[in-house]
Amino acid sequence: MERTAFAFFFLLLIGLAFFMGPSAAQETAGPMTDATALLFLKDSFTGAGDALNSWSSSSTFSPCSWSGVICDSGVVTGLRLAGLGLAGTINVTALSHFKGLHSISFNNNNFNGQLPPGFDSLQSLKSVFLSHNAFSGEIPDGAFASMRSLKKLWLNNNQFTGRIPAISNVSKLIEIRLEGNAFEGAIPSIDISSLKSFDVSNNRLTGPIPATLARFSAASFVGNPGLCGPPLDSTSCETPPPTTQPSANREPPEKQSRLGTVIGALLGIVAAVLILIAVLVMLCRRRSGEEKNETVGFTASAEAMESAEVPSTAIPTATTTAGFVQKPQDQESGSKSSRKRSTGSTRSPAAATAAATDLVMVNEDRGTFGLTDLMKATAEVLGNGSLGSAYRATMTNGLSVAVKRMRDMNRVSKEAFEVEMRRLGMLRHPNVLTPLAYHYRKEEKLIVSQYVPKGSLRYILHGDRGAAHRALDCPTRLKVALGIARGMAYLHAELAALDVPHGNLKSANILLGDDFEPLIADHGLASLVSVAQSSQVMFAYRTPEGAQHRTVSPKSDVFCLGVIILELATGKFPSQYMNNTKGGTDVVQWAASAIAEKREEELVDTDAAGPGAPEGMVRLLRVGAACANSNPEQRPEMLEVAELIEEIVSAVAGEVEQS
Repeated sequence: MERTAFAFFFLLLIGLAFFMGPSAAQETAGPMTDATALLFLKDSFTGAGDALNSWSSSSTFSPCSWSGVICDSGVVTGLRLAGLGLAGTINVTALSHFKGLHSISFNNNNFNGQLPPGFDSLQSLKSVFLSHNAFSGEIPDGAFASMRSLKKLWLNNNQFTGRIPAISNVSKLIEIRLEGNAFEGAIPSIDISSLKSFDVSNNRLTGPIPATLARFSAASFVGNPGLCGPPLDSTSCETPPPTTQPSANREPPEKQSRLGTVIGALLGIVAAVLILIAVLVMLCRRRSGEEKNETVGFTASAEAMESAEVPSTAIPTATTTAGFVQKPQDQESGSKSSRKRSTGSTRSPAAATAAATDLVMVNEDRGTFGLTDLMKATAEVLGNGSLGSAYRATMTNGLSVAVKRMRDMNRVSKEAFEVEMRRLGMLRHPNVLTPLAYHYRKEEKLIVSQYVPKGSLRYILHGDRGAAHRALDCPTRLKVALGIARGMAYLHAELAALDVPHGNLKSANILLGDDFEPLIADHGLASLVSVAQSSQVMFAYRTPEGAQHRTVSPKSDVFCLGVIILELATGKFPSQYMNNTKGGTDVVQWAASAIAEKREEELVDTDAAGPGAPEGMVRLLRVGAACANSNPEQRPEMLEVAELIEEIVSAVAGEVEQS
């Protein structure tokens, strides 16, 4: 009898522990560890496949080395679990274990149902990214009330309904993205001074746009037919006048007759004008056809343009009228360039877009232009990179731009492409090349940006032995390294929602201005390329974690920056850039061995002379080696890298001044 009672009591305890959830069960077993909390979180998911294989109770590695786990000094600060096919639920109790958790990203998964309850208990969160799932239902007003540190809230492209929750009390918000849902009713007045990005497009919202939000562009509100008022200039919130008048106020028949006569005459005049316009258009088109052979520019078919492309090791011109040879800006296959001229006119990729919509400007700092302007421009091939072919287009007003025809993006939706282009167009930093415009078609996507004449860091380091290469002394290389690190720190702050803010960082994507101030290009595109394609074309996937687990994180960018720094310090072409093991120098292993044997000075490029050399280059090499650590957890944060290089620059300047 006693045994039966004891067994019943024991089973009751097990049942209570099960129904009370992981936290209660864990209390009976002692304090929850980071590994245990992550395993509880993993157990709430379905569909993970092999993506979270590293999350294992048998793992001998720290949870900070597990896929998608971001740590700072051993403390879990972020979870980047986007695009893993996850479904099921999100165990908020497990997340609440991490007191230093600042960012969670579950973008592009298969979660559905209502927003998990208890999110407001995660008070340390600064960024919540739940975009592109199938979450649905209404969000209660208090869902984020306690999250006073929240800066970025992305709930876009789900199936949420009901009214937009009240969030004005979350006073530190910088970004709110709610587009692509089914929110309805009026937009609440959100008066948050720190708010820089706001998007509620493509919902079912109605009524006037609050004055506190009218400072945002019309693109933030389109797709809501019931919205009115600024910045939607085409819609007014005024009540339309009645379409009919009471019988007592109607005009007498004679006046109505005269009015009908006047209207008929006006309609006749309008018809005559329309006929005249049609005739003029036909004449203009005929004249344009006659002059077609006199125009050099963006007029060839996409197929003809493809046949004119050359390997990236060549440096061709696109038209005989351009009259000069351009340096390649993305040379994938080696360290040296040969100069070859094309035999005829290379036409641009834009003719295939002639029948499509115009360019969409996302940055008007250099003026505005349209697809017609590009079609009339002379084109020059700059090179073929991993993501697409680049061209220089010189328009009739003298403005030169770089046009990149993107590959491997044929499956990305127009909405996703436009959102990312608008986001990139908002970036402003002296070391970041911001797109000027874009063009979207299913078969072809163009990204237009500023043309930088000096070319890429890779070309000047390895392909040019002229004045530009000779100018790369120690102070100039430190300046370049510092500019890249500062620009990358900015991108990591502004594009924190992305799994990897750049994803394709390499010396070919660092352009140098006339004063050798670097400009970072090709950033923020990883989210537009599928994982399968990314692993083939994005340099972040050649990092140790990318090659082994096909996972990337912001620390992958840090590794890539480390390779660039080692490239600057040694002057060697990194084998990491090669698609195979042939060619180049394994600068990562070379630097690690030299540091261990205290012979770093032997690695410094002899061309990096001048004030501060070689001590400055040795210190820079050590920073590069730290960034290229095989363990992502051991790599510094991007902002820390910028601070370390700034210290070197200041120290070198001080030593030079003293001497």
